[in-house]
Amino acid sequence: MPSKTKAAKELFALVAQYGLEPFLESTRTLAGVLNSDGRLTSSNAAFDALKRTLSDADELREFVAPASRPDFERLLAEAHQTRKQVQGQLDFGLETQPRRYACLLVPLSGGRVLFFGEPVFTAFDLPEKYQRLIENFHHVNDELRETLRELERKETELKAVIAQADEVSHTDALTFLPNRKQIIADLQRQVMFSERYNTPLSISMLDFDHFKLVNDTYGHAVGDDVLRFVAMQLREGIRLPDMVGRYGGEEFLVLLPNSTLKAASEQAARLCELVRSTPIISGAHVVQMTISIGIAQYRIHEEDWEQLLRRADQALYQAKMNGRDQWAVIEA
Repeated sequence: MPSKTKAAKELFALVAQYGLEPFLESTRTLAGVLNSDGRLTSSNAAFDALKRTLSDADELREFVAPASRPDFERLLAEAHQTRKQVQGQLDFGLETQPRRYACLLVPLSGGRVLFFGEPVFTAFDLPEKYQRLIENFHHVNDELRETLRELERKETELKAVIAQADEVSHTDALTFLPNRKQIIADLQRQVMFSERYNTPLSISMLDFDHFKLVNDTYGHAVGDDVLRFVAMQLREGIRLPDMVGRYGGEEFLVLLPNSTLKAASEQAARLCELVRSTPIISGAHVVQMTISIGIAQYRIHEEDWEQLLRRADQALYQAKMNGRDQWAVIEA
């Protein structure tokens, strides 16, 4: 196997033989021959370009940035002493704008050294306009990430607003119970469930007794307080999974899933007693209120939700005709 010195000579010979001198002149790789003192005795165009920035440089160590000179001295001494090629990385050029090179030192005869320095690409090697482009890209990327975070925050806020709007659209503004639209939708779902699984379902239609007299005597503000207070009593007086909603005006609808007429009647008796026995205070006024309730149980496979509602309404009418402050059931 040929020695490193012979290989270097053969390289130059082959470069000359095949007319590859233009390659040495065009490459960005530093290529040169050093004498025993480290002075450049022969170099290519890449070195010449470096010389233009360091016009006073003669020895190779003078081309090396001050911070890398101890490393250069160590590599050169190692090449001389071991008579073997050595490798390392050095910074060349001005101290303010150094450029990193991967270097190879190959010992030749007579104390000479064949030197190669391959540029190590870094962001600092880019032309200024490309560096600005990269900086702008990072800046835009940071702005984009912040925009995405802001959009995520806005999306969260929008979802909360939509959820709140959806809740408001299904809630009665005065009593905070489900409104007519919502309680009817709940009734339709419960009827479908009863049809599918053959489970009992009862409903109660409630109406305030002589409520018009309250408005005429005390005013609508007191009437609103009465509606709110009794709505609270109804909400707290029913059991889960029963549901109560404002059906319209002073009428309320209670849904009792998995409940027969017996359970609905027991609940109606409790609600009548609860409202009857609790005075309602509104400002300086004390109002005594009673309610009437009509009850109906869903006839599975025989009627729809509208027919069920009509029967409950008929039962409510019957309770009022019987003297109010009571409940009534229509079974047929």
